[in-house]
Amino acid sequence: MPRTPRVAMAPRPKKDPVESDEPAVSSDAVAGDMRVAFAVEIVGTFALIFISVGALAVTRANDAVGAALAYGLTTAVLIGALGHLSAALFNPAVALAFAVTGRMTFRDAGIATIGQVIGAVLGAAGVVIAFPSDMIQKVANGTPAVGPGAGAFGACAAEAVATFLITIVLYGAWFDHRNRSALGPLYAGLAVVAGTLATAGISGGIMNPARWFGPALYNATYSEFWVWIIGPCLGAVLAGVVYQFGFLRAPRG
Repeated sequence: MPRTPRVAMAPRPKKDPVESDEPAVSSDAVAGDMRVAFAVEIVGTFALIFISVGALAVTRANDAVGAALAYGLTTAVLIGALGHLSAALFNPAVALAFAVTGRMTFRDAGIATIGQVIGAVLGAAGVVIAFPSDMIQKVANGTPAVGPGAGAFGACAAEAVATFLITIVLYGAWFDHRNRSALGPLYAGLAVVAGTLATAGISGGIMNPARWFGPALYNATYSEFWVWIIGPCLGAVLAGVVYQFGFLRAPRG
């Protein structure tokens, strides 16, 4: 079976990933690009956390649609604006999926994750600085919680399913060059909106470990933390494996 090309947090490969034996980008050959990509992950995740949590604070968590749109549209805009500079993942779960499916080395996925965590912490700090304390305290600094009657395992399952959806859309509409479209980032953003609306009352609609970690750090709340780490990572990895080794390997004709 041909080796899957790896992207070192760089633009999508020009060759068909099924047919090519060459990595899209060698991590040793793009040291400068890696520095740019690392910065992109910090900036992008910062913006994602700041705007998504800020929207919650402004609406005092009373406008689920508005908060979901802020989260999803920010995702779409960031991928569209920064996707040519890096993989524009902004999500440790998707970075893990990339590593597992061979689209990125585990080293590069680790670097991306560090950048995302830094961005999340800075984004949460920005919310604390910019917004009145009564606003952010009302939403626990944006820290999610398991919904009433849902249970931690149910919340974890909801996070996994929603993240599966988002990752499948990312692989199919943005990372697969055969179907890459200028609308790919919008599709990804709409998947985030849908996932958030579907799971907000169960798990908070987070689908991103970095989105959980930044606010939780400032709120000093780590109860049932595994829900927002295991759930998204499981969903993203499963989606990546299904797409990479199922859909991409399926006969075409």
